[in-house]
Amino acid sequence: MDRLPQLIYDEISSLLQDPAFDKPALATISRPWQAVIERHTFREIRLRNTDLDRFQEIVHYGRRRYVNVINYQIILPAYGDDVRCRFERENDRRANDEVFTTAIHRLFHSLKTWDVHKDGYITLRLEDVYSSSDHPSLRHSSPSFKWSDILRLHRDWDTDCNVDLWSWRWQYSYLRLLHPSKLPAVPVVASFFIPHITRHICDRVPIDIAARLPSLRVGDWRMNDWEIRYIALRRAHRRDLVQAVTEVFPRLSVLRSLTLHMSSMFFWNPNFSVGTYPPGESTVDPLSDAIRTATAGISTLRDLTISGTIDGSIFSPSLPYDLVEPYWQNLEYLTVHFETGRPSGGHYFWDPQQAARGPNHEELLPISETEVPPGYGPNEEEDAEAAISFSLRGQRDFDPRVREVHPDDDSLVPLIEAFGRACLQMPALKRAELATVIPVPPGPNTARSGENKSPWGLWYFSPGTPPGANPLEMHPAFSEDIHHRRLFWDINGWRLDMDLQTLLRSIGSERYGKYLVERFVDTWVPR
Repeated sequence: MDRLPQLIYDEISSLLQDPAFDKPALATISRPWQAVIERHTFREIRLRNTDLDRFQEIVHYGRRRYVNVINYQIILPAYGDDVRCRFERENDRRANDEVFTTAIHRLFHSLKTWDVHKDGYITLRLEDVYSSSDHPSLRHSSPSFKWSDILRLHRDWDTDCNVDLWSWRWQYSYLRLLHPSKLPAVPVVASFFIPHITRHICDRVPIDIAARLPSLRVGDWRMNDWEIRYIALRRAHRRDLVQAVTEVFPRLSVLRSLTLHMSSMFFWNPNFSVGTYPPGESTVDPLSDAIRTATAGISTLRDLTISGTIDGSIFSPSLPYDLVEPYWQNLEYLTVHFETGRPSGGHYFWDPQQAARGPNHEELLPISETEVPPGYGPNEEEDAEAAISFSLRGQRDFDPRVREVHPDDDSLVPLIEAFGRACLQMPALKRAELATVIPVPPGPNTARSGENKSPWGLWYFSPGTPPGANPLEMHPAFSEDIHHRRLFWDINGWRLDMDLQTLLRSIGSERYGKYLVERFVDTWVPR
């Protein structure tokens, strides 16, 4: 059988999909069969930091070329049942940082010897970070994971004390990568992903890691910059993120696709209206401005997706339009999902019923500019007391009583105008989206899904560009008139400023002509 072409072995192996079939046994028949089975076995690897020594033994030089994807899981130190009712403190966070850092450094030292020319490129996915003591239903990589348990508390109502904080124990802990400059360069990694994971990592960590990936073409990272009542902590993390973006992004010289997810699980609460940077410190959002500036000159960048709390400076600098140097000149796909809260404070939409509705038991406590989260107190006794009396009241960034909001023209018009002007000077643009999610009154659609929220935004497509995989683009109108320029609005009856509408209608006209298909649609789809 050694004389058969290797493709024949590959074809036979592809037909043996019955789980009961002992494929590994085929590897003992002959070298061609061994190559087939190893290629299948090592194509995608799930690797834990506790197994790194074994990984280096098994995935030796001859097998590296078979590896396409490494799904990396980092196991943090265990903890006892007696501390489930306590928030992590600095000593806990420090111990976790050290284990996390060691796990990343050891993996990189293992991968630095891989030869791109012999072994090819791989995808690295930080699949999860958790402690073995975390409840399985809280671990994102566990088959037992439940989204409904994320906001759960176990309270003894007889004593009125918390006996298990569940994921709130580490809710305000953020893993740090220590000594990032000592990470070796790893050319073999071309794609780097961080999805939803159990523990939170500092938002600059993915970027610090990307700085050591000289071949990085695709970066897709879920971050943790969302509304929390401890605004000083959030501002500190955004300042760190600005620094990392400014320093690292311009050096990602072969990057083709970048996705930064910085959106909250929830989507509306007027109480979370404090700005993400101190009043008077800046006239624009430093993070939005840094992302645009740092990506502007990446000539290889084709696809940029941002979701989070942003302002118009992510699209355009605060300069007269005729003085702006061209940027994003090779970008083909631009997607921005903006949170309804503004970085400067306040919202892009306003709730007409807020004053009439008045407070109730769910009303959030006023946000202090200096308050620190539980687990950051000056002593253990204070944090222990905070854990005993901890309540979800004041922690959530969602108000279910908000049924309808209206656009704030003074905030939204400049944002959309900046988006339009950015798109106008992008000659390679094929698709652009600016959208958010807002509360809507219960109706036939929302009542059927049990949700009272709806998309709000606009989409542009160049001639020949099909709709994307986004469920919002499942509306039939997105697939019609595909050979023309198309502009779609889902703005719930908002009356457009004519100058603004004219500006958006001009996107792509210089290259493709003035003919435009423009439609107002309802992109709501069942989830």
